[in-house]
Order: sequence, then structure tokens, then C-alpha cells
Amino acid sequence: MSETSVETMHRLAAMTRAGYSFDQEYYVSDAVFQADMEQVIGQKWILAGHVSQVPNKGDYFLFRIGVEQIIVIRENATSVRAFFNVCRHRGSTLCSANSGNAPRLVCPYHAWTYGLDGKLIAARLMPDDFDKADNGLFACHIRVFHGLIFINMSEGEPDDFDTTFGDMGPILDYHGIADARIAHRGSYPTTANWKLVVENFFECYHCVPSHPEFCSMHAAESIIAVGAGPSSGPADAVAGFMPKLHAWEASAAALGRPVGTIDEGPASSHLRLLMQRMNKDGFAAETQDGTAPAPLMGKRSSADGGRMHLSFSPFSQIVADDHFAILFLFTPRAALQSDVEMIWLVDGRATQEQVDIDKMIWGYHATTTQDKKITEDNQAGIMSSRYRPGRYSEQEGSVIKFQSWYLQQFGPTAA
Repeated sequence: MSETSVETMHRLAAMTRAGYSFDQEYYVSDAVFQADMEQVIGQKWILAGHVSQVPNKGDYFLFRIGVEQIIVIRENATSVRAFFNVCRHRGSTLCSANSGNAPRLVCPYHAWTYGLDGKLIAARLMPDDFDKADNGLFACHIRVFHGLIFINMSEGEPDDFDTTFGDMGPILDYHGIADARIAHRGSYPTTANWKLVVENFFECYHCVPSHPEFCSMHAAESIIAVGAGPSSGPADAVAGFMPKLHAWEASAAALGRPVGTIDEGPASSHLRLLMQRMNKDGFAAETQDGTAPAPLMGKRSSADGGRMHLSFSPFSQIVADDHFAILFLFTPRAALQSDVEMIWLVDGRATQEQVDIDKMIWGYHATTTQDKKITEDNQAGIMSSRYRPGRYSEQEGSVIKFQSWYLQQFGPTAA
């Protein structure tokens, strides 16, 4: 008799050694990926995009995650909906284009037609006892929060969104995320398990040997202490960095920035994080020469010289400075395939002439291109018969916390 997904995860957890990377099976197994979809990915609020992607009635885009395709579509001026891309007749996909505009959702197979609210409008030649009301599209949970579109694929009631994320509202409001516009998008599909993508993002132990552009934009002490979040570095490095951080927080708060840190532990539902810190001395922005590539963003009347890393969950991140913000979407697709997308936002009032795209994307485009290769090489090595879990360094604390959180998604026995 084959294992259930929970049995698989409990068996693996029993072999997992704290402070070491996971066993090979976590990163290569289709069965583990299916368990991830059921117990982790499918239960979380995941960032799918920005509201500016669907400005007009009927505008839609497809968000692909695992084997699922979610239609995110604007119903009207105040409502954005999400539906599984599955006709209720015989299961054909309704939309094949990545984005477009549809006054109605019409199945190309047999022409069943749905309204933008998901209700079935027309189905030809059906029996008299057929009830259109029982055959609307399957809805996906959706929430638009300060312009950010989140979906949740849970069949039951998901974690309450406001309870989970409401305290992040003031910082998103300060950065003007709701009224921002997309200046650039980058796609970095990665042939690796999603956990490797996340683990790489959650540590800066690799930053010095792997990311010269990133390191040129940040002070060495901040990379070591808090390069991947408030608890990612050695305790002595964090303690040494705190006085400088607190001094900057006081000056930033005086200019109107909501200050504070979020550093949730493994028992939390989404493993949220908020780390705000000062830029490298002499740098106004995270660019090659430290100069700003765009006007001030959001509610700022003057620059406070800081940058922010906000993590809604391991799948959904924002990095922002005074002049631009980047949405990071880490989307699991299969056991050995992850979509990595970055969306650069600028102030909605900024004109094209005021935004230097090349300057803005220089650092993080280079870094994420490097991360793609790093992570794919990591995956290739893990596939070897000689791979064994390796011990983590003192600069990989956030990875250890992520792994503990991940195991807790399968119940206390797994953790």
C-alpha cells in the first residue's frame, strides 16, 4: 500500500536533522510536491499581481501555480474576481492567452458562456432538468490589498486576510503601492524546487561570493547582520548593527515612515517578515551609482534613505526603497520547476521620462539572474547519489526557521 502524503512527510520529518539542509526527497519527489500543494501552497494567500494589470472591465490575466490556472479578471470598477480556468461542462480551459479582455468568458469547446461574476449565462441544448445556477465557475478566494492581488486556493475558509496581514497596511500605504504603476517586469523561470528558491532568498551567506552587484549597493555589516531579514545573521553581528538601525528608525519616523519589525516564528500561519534599514552610506537608492532612478514614491515629501524587505509569506515578497518597489513572486509549478517573477513599481504619478528603467533594474536583475543559475546548480547537485544534507552557517538562521515552519504545515508530528 502506498503512503499518503501526510505519511510521506512524517516519515521524512523523522529523518530530518535540525540545522542541516533537507534530504534529497524533499527537493525532487513528485509525491512531496503534491503534499506541498495540498498542505502548504494551496492553503496560503499568495501574491498573484498588481491591480494595474486589470484596469478595465473584462481585463484578465492567468496566474499559473502547480497544475492550476487561475483567471484573475476585473468584474467592474470595484470588484476583481478569480476563477479556476475550468469549464463546468467537460473541463476545457476557458482562457488560453496569458492576458486579454473578455466581456464574457466563453468556452471555446462547446460555447458555454459565463458572466464576469462566474455565473453560467448560456449552455446550448441542455436537458430540461439542467440548472444553470448549479454550474457556475469555481471561484478562487481573492483579496485586493493596497493594490496587491492575492489568491488563496483553499476549498474551505482560508486564514482571515485582515487578521493575517492588516498590520502591514500602513507601510504599504506609505510606499503608495495601491496607486503605483508597473514600470518593468522580469521573468526568471527556474529549473529547481520551490524550496530551494525560497531558501536561497532567505539567506545572504552566498551574497558576497555570488552577488557583486547586490553587495556593491549595501554595507557589508548589514549584509552579514540582517541581509536576509532580522534573524538571518549571527547574534553578535545583529547586536552590533542595532544601534545604527535604531538611530535611522528615529530619523525615518520623524519623516513619516511607519517603523517597526516583523519576524514571525515557525508557528505562524504565513511566516511574515518586515525588515527596514538604512541604505549604504552615500546611496539614495539601490542602484549602481546610488542615485535615484525615479521620483519619490508614495506619501514621502522627502527621502529617508531607507529600504524595506516585506515578506507576506515565503512565496510573496516586496523590496523597496524611496523611489521604487519590487514585487517578488515565487510560484511553484512542479517538483523541479518554479516561476520567479519580478515586477518593478514606481509612483503612479511618475512619467516615463522620469524613470530610468536600466538604472532601476540593474542590481536586482543581475542578482536574480545569478540566483537562477545558483539555484539550478544547487538542484542539479542535489540530484546526485552523493548528495547529503549539509550543516547551516550562522548566517542562515532564516533558512532554519523556514524549514521548521514548512514542517509544521504538516502537523506537530512532522515538526
